[in-house]
Amino acid sequence: MHCSISGQGPILVMIHGWSMHSGVWHVLVDRLSAHFTLHLIDLPGHGLSDWRSGDFELETMLGWMAAELPEQACFLGWSLGGLISLAFTERYPERVEKLVLLAATPCFTQRDNWLNAMLPTVFQNFEKQLKQDQPETLKQFLLLQARGSSQSKQTIKALAGMMAEVGEVNSEALVTGLSLLMHLDMRAALSAVTCPSLLLLGERDTLIPAAMAEDARALNVTLATQVITGAGHAPFISHVDECEQAIINFVLQGQDCV
Repeated sequence: MHCSISGQGPILVMIHGWSMHSGVWHVLVDRLSAHFTLHLIDLPGHGLSDWRSGDFELETMLGWMAAELPEQACFLGWSLGGLISLAFTERYPERVEKLVLLAATPCFTQRDNWLNAMLPTVFQNFEKQLKQDQPETLKQFLLLQARGSSQSKQTIKALAGMMAEVGEVNSEALVTGLSLLMHLDMRAALSAVTCPSLLLLGERDTLIPAAMAEDARALNVTLATQVITGAGHAPFISHVDECEQAIINFVLQGQDCV
């Protein structure tokens, strides 16, 4: 996996979501680089990362991260990147100083006692469509991410630009990543987290209902939560000021959230 480094200050590892790459952070990076040394990861087959079959297996990614990232760091994961950050925290708790889950959830699909999530059929349809028409499927997923946001048009434009910036994502990487979204259940991992952690959600996110925050706090009462008013699934684009401030307050100042 490719990792670019910029900025100065405490180390903050940033992991993007499904079908995107680290460039999606660019506006937030411009702001956070004054406060943090940022390690921006491109997931396998995305952005500047090469692709080999099996690279997107969770154990493979965690092994690379353990070998290549600093011994201690704070982690910020968006969407699928949040799942991967949570998995790394479970495996290497001594290496994660603070954890920010941005528009992320420990379990994307509905299960017993976990209803504030997506219906499994939504991801199953995406998986089927992805094999038939990758560009159209990515377009539909982009629209789903922006839907509901008070800045939906701007979000769609920004995400579409990021998708086009480095060319097509490897199709096998997309299928494997989508499988993680469909099947990975990290609720037990969230329950076991002991480092200071923040769940930062968008009020109008159509992928992750804001009500999930209560379910997450039931799993781990030490979890700080914050909901950004008017934001959808990409608050670091639509509501960058609020997103930046929440991250800085939590990671640098240790400010408690709701």
